Amino acid sequence: MAEENINNSLEENNSSINIKEEILNYLHYWKWFVLCLILGVLGAFIYLRYTPEVYQSSARIKILNESKGLELSSKGGGALFSDSKSLENEIQIIKSNRLLAKVVDSLDLHIRYFIEGQFTSKEQWQGALKLVYLEPNNKIGWSRFNIEVTESGLNISKGEEHLDKFSINGYNLNTPREGFPFLIQSKKWIKQHIGLTYIVTVQPISSAANSLSNSISISQVGATEILQISIAGENRQRSEATLNKLVQQFNEDGVIDRQLVYQRTIDFVDDRFLYLEEELDSIEDNKKVFQQDNNLVTFGSDVGYSMSKRTSSEQAVLELENQIALANLLKEPIYTDNLSSLMPENVGLQSVNTNGMVSQYNKIVMERENLIASAGEQNPKVQALDRQLLDLKSNLKTSLNSYFEQLNTALDRLKSQENSAKGLIKGMPQKEKVLRSIERQQNIKENLYLLLLQKREEAAINLAITSPSVKVVEYASSSGRPISPDSKGIYLKSILVALLIPFGILFLMFKADTKIHDKIDVLNNSKRIPILGEIPELKSEQKLFSNPHDRTILAESFRILSANLKYVLTSNKKDVANIIYVTSTIKGEGKTFVSVNLALSFSSINKKVLLIGADLRNPKIAVTDGSKKAKGLSNYLFGDSDSWEQYLQKSIYNVDYLDVLTAGTIPPNPTELLSNGKIEMLLEEAKHLYDYIIVDTAPIILVSDTLLISQHADATVYVTRAGFTEKKLLGFSNDLYLNKKLNNMVYVVNSISDGNKSKGYGYNYGYGYGYHSEESVPEVYSWTWFKEFIKKKIRGL
Repeated sequence: MAEENINNSLEENNSSINIKEEILNYLHYWKWFVLCLILGVLGAFIYLRYTPEVYQSSARIKILNESKGLELSSKGGGALFSDSKSLENEIQIIKSNRLLAKVVDSLDLHIRYFIEGQFTSKEQWQGALKLVYLEPNNKIGWSRFNIEVTESGLNISKGEEHLDKFSINGYNLNTPREGFPFLIQSKKWIKQHIGLTYIVTVQPISSAANSLSNSISISQVGATEILQISIAGENRQRSEATLNKLVQQFNEDGVIDRQLVYQRTIDFVDDRFLYLEEELDSIEDNKKVFQQDNNLVTFGSDVGYSMSKRTSSEQAVLELENQIALANLLKEPIYTDNLSSLMPENVGLQSVNTNGMVSQYNKIVMERENLIASAGEQNPKVQALDRQLLDLKSNLKTSLNSYFEQLNTALDRLKSQENSAKGLIKGMPQKEKVLRSIERQQNIKENLYLLLLQKREEAAINLAITSPSVKVVEYASSSGRPISPDSKGIYLKSILVALLIPFGILFLMFKADTKIHDKIDVLNNSKRIPILGEIPELKSEQKLFSNPHDRTILAESFRILSANLKYVLTSNKKDVANIIYVTSTIKGEGKTFVSVNLALSFSSINKKVLLIGADLRNPKIAVTDGSKKAKGLSNYLFGDSDSWEQYLQKSIYNVDYLDVLTAGTIPPNPTELLSNGKIEMLLEEAKHLYDYIIVDTAPIILVSDTLLISQHADATVYVTRAGFTEKKLLGFSNDLYLNKKLNNMVYVVNSISDGNKSKGYGYNYGYGYGYHSEESVPEVYSWTWFKEFIKKKIRGL
């Protein structure tokens, strides 16, 4: 009952024990974890030591609506143009290679300076020296130069191989050399860098602009019109200067685009001024000549009412002709094939439809030019805008023709009214008609001239006060800490990987390991069978309990085994020997070793012991002075004699208390011999002559010899071997126990190594006290002591 309660308790607490044992299993290899941890931290330190730090620099800008111009006259119809772009268009413009190439060229970003180190190079910005590259921008290629600072001057070479090396006295190169198309300008404090080597790399501006475009990230801040421009780089000063220059260049680019529209309007008006001045001069000359030739000064007021009516008709005709003249001014730009030219806007036409289409046309022209600048003429959006411009031109032509027809119809009607009014003045001289016609032409040209002069002044003022494209919300600034590498993350990852590598290897080893290694493995696979003892792995030549006074760990382990075995023997006999079978599952698990040493252990305490070699197929007992081939058990079982004592041999160890009956001659039919009944007679007689009978039997899974005589045993010691016995074989022994094929079965775990002892079931707990003569014991406060202390704490959880 007590045994069943213990087994039930073990089963109930199995999950808890498994967790502790898993921890102990891995703790056994703590040195590997510590080594990997040290290597991981060291690797992370080296990586961080020689990996350049990358900082994040950013600036914020707000895109402003483009200026609508300065309105000087409410009659002029407002500004000359208006335009608005989506933020996406602005982002594409900022990242365009055209704009970035200007930034690269202005800051010489295509020339980079590095100070060569032992393992890595560090980039410099506005350092002690500067290269003035002499080749044109379109001829700059990839190249590398090495500049070594010495006490006397500079050593200059080309490429990684240091080709074409030459030296100069001083630190300024004022004359270029062949293959070195640059000048060098150095600061006075370059002498502080004596002994250092500068690596200067040069790349095409287009390539540098493309790299800069890839490194820049632009995002919208929330739902606002503010854009955040960010760039990551090793040198914070270089990144900040790049961002500030980019914002400045983008602003200037937008200002120049708007100024181009104003300048185009001014140029258009200037061209018209030359034509109008010539016409006005011609009309005034004709009027002067006409008045002189006809002696005309004033006309009388005798026409009265008729003249006032005629005057109103003439005024209406004047306005219509003025509109016709203004409409004619639009014919030339409408009928040109150039889609990039802007049309004069708000020049005084009273056609709302025509003015609206002209304004829309100019807006699309500006949008087309911006898209060409950022995406090229082959962009589908540009081609779509071309089609819109062609459609607008066609519509403008139709609208203008319709407006001409409307004006001509109204003009014909007014002229008819004017002729009717003229008929009322029958006495008006023909000369007055000619003079009025001259004056009318003069007024038309003067009004047109004044109107264009006003528009020119508006455009000139807008050109002079063009508002900026952006408002700088925040100038470029850099993060205080590098964004890469992440030192904390790298250390944590390295520690995690360093721990996972040995853990993973050990996990695979444990999963692939099918052998038992200690009594815990045996208990996990066979919980009901008690374990009486563990035998250490022997590293010395002595493998026998040869001296009754041995103080070795081997001797003590068998003393404990023999003592434990007394408690499981079911018979409470007096003057009758206990029969103990020693068996195993397969060959090589150490059953003979256990049998011999167990017999020596009992004999060491002056108990009369008989050791029988019942493994007739593979006899191994060799503790006598006779040969393994001497007669023994098989000869007794096979012969006609009933006396088995004649085959006894004396042990060479502890002669007075240990007799040995070896297996004898290997028979052809061991099964028949063991089942003929003579072994029962032997055991029955020997019981009264000995205190203990130890029987070394055959492996059970290989042959059935042991099962034939198993009923005679008072206890069966089932030997397993650490690192040798397969875990699945324990199921076979468990079945034997459950089916009661072996009497009073107990386990012994043989060959426990020092590694298995470290799991908490070793031999330091009892064998170190007073037994120092033959095997050393770990010193107190050593690593082993500390390890055992930690394991005890874990087992106590």
